[in-house]
Amino acid sequence: MRTDMTKAALIRRRFARRPEEVAAARRFVRGGLTRGGLTRGSDALETAQLLVSETVTSSLDQSAPNRGAGTLEVGYALVGRKLRVEVSDDGGPARLRRRIHAVRSAGGRGLELVRALASRWGVRESSAGRTIWFEVDITGG
Repeated sequence: MRTDMTKAALIRRRFARRPEEVAAARRFVRGGLTRGGLTRGSDALETAQLLVSETVTSSLDQSAPNRGAGTLEVGYALVGRKLRVEVSDDGGPARLRRRIHAVRSAGGRGLELVRALASRWGVRESSAGRTIWFEVDITGG
């Protein structure tokens, strides 16, 4: 029987929309995964932490500057051998878009990493905000 990850109940937490909260969001997801049986140092845990950092950072970079400090929400669910993470904010000045960066650019490749490392990913946008989500296959402890 296949579980629909989009309907899984996510464990959620709100974070201030500040760069120093990226590490807190990563710890939030890591803590849940290690309590769920994923061992530190596993490839899946390392991938999940990297992708949480990248999606939260992308959300910070893309969010509307005129809406004050604000918050963003991180949610995760571990169902069977799949992890789903969602990062939601109140939107930005434009639709999320793929950008072309110079070879020596210091940043801007977060969603490229998500595309390369997640088993599935996507973006939902509406007038209320944006959610970047990804799934990682968990194989082994």
